[in-house]
Amino acid sequence: MTVKLRRDLRAAWPRFVLMVIAIAVSLTVFGGVLNAWSAIGRETSGAYMSTEPASATIVLDRDLDPQRMAAIAAQVRERPGVLEATARAQFDGEIEVNGSKLDVALQVFVAAPDDPMRMVKFDVGQAGSWPPPPGEILIGQDSLGLLGVAVGDTMTVTTPSGDPVRLRVAGTVYDPSLAPSPQEQRGHAYLSTASLSTPGLNQLKIQVADPGTTEPSRDRDAAVAVAGAVSTWLQREHGLAISEIQVPEPYAHPHQWQADVLLLSLLAGGAAALLLSTVLVANMLNNLFTQQIPQIGIMKAIGAGAGRIARLYAAMTLSVAAAATLLAFGPAVFLGQDRLKGLLEMLGVQPVSLAAPWWSYAIMLAVGLGLPPLMALVPLVKASRITVRAAIDHHGLAAKASAATGVLARLSRLRRLDRGLLMALRNTVRRPARFWLCVGLLAGAGSVFVAGMSLTSGTQAVEEEKQALRYWDVEVKLAGLTEADTVAGAVGRVPAAARVETWQRVQVGIAAQGRLPVTRTYPDQGHGSIALNTLIAGRPAPRLLEGRWLNPGETGAVVLNQSVRAKTVPGLGAGDDVLLFIEGKPTTWRLAGIVEEREGAGGGVYATAEGLAAATGQPQRVNQVRVITGSHDERTRDAVAASARTAFAGAGVTVESAASISRTEAASAGHLGPVLLVLLGIAVPLGVLGGIGLASTMSTNVLDRIREFGVMHAIGARPRAVRRVVVAEGVFLALTSCVLAILPTLGLTAVLGAGLGNLFNNAPLPYRISGLAVAVWLVLVILGAALATDAAATRASRITVREALAYLG
Repeated sequence: MTVKLRRDLRAAWPRFVLMVIAIAVSLTVFGGVLNAWSAIGRETSGAYMSTEPASATIVLDRDLDPQRMAAIAAQVRERPGVLEATARAQFDGEIEVNGSKLDVALQVFVAAPDDPMRMVKFDVGQAGSWPPPPGEILIGQDSLGLLGVAVGDTMTVTTPSGDPVRLRVAGTVYDPSLAPSPQEQRGHAYLSTASLSTPGLNQLKIQVADPGTTEPSRDRDAAVAVAGAVSTWLQREHGLAISEIQVPEPYAHPHQWQADVLLLSLLAGGAAALLLSTVLVANMLNNLFTQQIPQIGIMKAIGAGAGRIARLYAAMTLSVAAAATLLAFGPAVFLGQDRLKGLLEMLGVQPVSLAAPWWSYAIMLAVGLGLPPLMALVPLVKASRITVRAAIDHHGLAAKASAATGVLARLSRLRRLDRGLLMALRNTVRRPARFWLCVGLLAGAGSVFVAGMSLTSGTQAVEEEKQALRYWDVEVKLAGLTEADTVAGAVGRVPAAARVETWQRVQVGIAAQGRLPVTRTYPDQGHGSIALNTLIAGRPAPRLLEGRWLNPGETGAVVLNQSVRAKTVPGLGAGDDVLLFIEGKPTTWRLAGIVEEREGAGGGVYATAEGLAAATGQPQRVNQVRVITGSHDERTRDAVAASARTAFAGAGVTVESAASISRTEAASAGHLGPVLLVLLGIAVPLGVLGGIGLASTMSTNVLDRIREFGVMHAIGARPRAVRRVVVAEGVFLALTSCVLAILPTLGLTAVLGAGLGNLFNNAPLPYRISGLAVAVWLVLVILGAALATDAAATRASRITVREALAYLG
């Protein structure tokens, strides 16, 4: 039996090589993603938890001096459920380096010099220390390149009071709780209140524990409850107004969910590829076992038992699995570490180790060695149990002709039809089980390939929608509220400014009646935050999901987008009352409608300028400016941004930031890039696998009919005719799989687009079928069928009649 095993492996080595490659490709993808997924949770959790993050942040309506905030924090530590508390503040400031203002905003995190740093910590690099001396500032490591500064440089930062403060960069900070600066297009800095002329803190950060424990709770509901109780106590005992209670997902990086979704999507794609490859290998082994039925009959006739034959073919299958696993192991480890490194860079996390845990390697070995034999078990047992009589009677065709074969046989009576093409078509369907398995495999691979590429088109369509909405060229954020006429006058002095739009944007908390405002805002004050935007005249309304849009000049009514409603007041609908906390003061509004918006498209809440003025008791003013130019080129945008700063300064208006819209597009691309990479990572391996499956299946079908080819030669068929018939059979098979894949592709694209879109944007992705993907798959399948079948057909066309009739395979 060992001799036969070696001879079989040597005789059919091209087929076994295809089996090994098919399994190795899919196992590499599956194992690599599994390794990355198994390690990323350890690395991100370890890095994020090392900062001792807050369970909740209670934002006050005004700044308090550091001494009073420290006393309040000490009292809060004694409250039930509170493990730790500290006072902080943060603001966005404009930066000036070497006399020129940068078009990148700087987010500054502020703490008291005597803060013990027991929570919300960060690692200070070797060049600095905490607290930095007065007049010095620490910069995030990944912000240096974005800001164009180095340790030792001097920069001027505009503080919330409008006063410019000259600071020396004393060192760097590694803070894994924040998204990377290049991705957010915003710098990060860390400052002591000792460097501010008017020091003040307005954030109370707390860590919450589950009852009876001393470890931070991972239950967001528990954190919300304790933070609400503390906020009520602050209102009652200290007379403080609460602007917002920020409770993000407990101890999860702001981009952690994105990495998890990407990896789980890739893991699902890798698992699908692995399953398809093992089905393919099982099909190829079944074909091999079927071809060797005469040999099995001979072995049984001379005394071999079913168990011994089963062990022979089990050893053959295990040899294929072992070779594929050995070939895939190294690339899978490399791919896993490479993907892990890339994803950790996306999260801004420096890995302690890129090695996967031992159990992921064990799973990869178990799947690689165990799944192919398991899938081949049924045909293996069936072949080993065949009787001598059945083996002798085996002639390689189905015992009963299928209905399709009969129809094609009747069509062959028509004189005008090409006999060679009819014969090829009949050969594709004469073994229905093999036909449907082969076509189903190709259709499945094609469906996933086209659906994956179509999701890429849908994701790109979302970005195109966002870009279409960004009709302006320069965005200016003012440090305070300003009269609209003053803004228009200042922009009127800017060359190349064709048109200007102004509105007011204010951070708000949102809650149902009788509740405090709780959001999912992260420490960067960007992810999960909610803002109210006043309407811009002439701008079209987003798509309505429920209720109505706002009327011009209407007061007392707001519109929410679907994401804000789902995350804050899921039980409310059009016509209900909702509370908006503006600068800590609750205001009651009627919910007019719900609109659909993509994530990041707006602030989430809309009201008229008249409505906001009536609610706050203040005149209509603006703090957001959009400038539209005539040329829309980047040079003009940069010039307009610089001129706008000068013009506003001349009008006595403090600018927080002024930048080209390209900054927003770069930040959006930083979020979109990993999604596109993952979708392509799912589609490409499945496309490769489908090509391998087609080539191997067609080669197997040709080998299965070697004796048939000998008969064709014996009755006078020319080699060209044999090749034409076989190549046509492969093309028919490929085209049939493409037709069969149409409906699954349409359905899979819709399901995946809805799932991915709702996960990222609370709205389905635009439905797109990628014409490029369809064309690529058609070319791949048809060309692969022709090339793979042509090689095997050439071999069959050259075999002699004697060799074909003596073939026992």
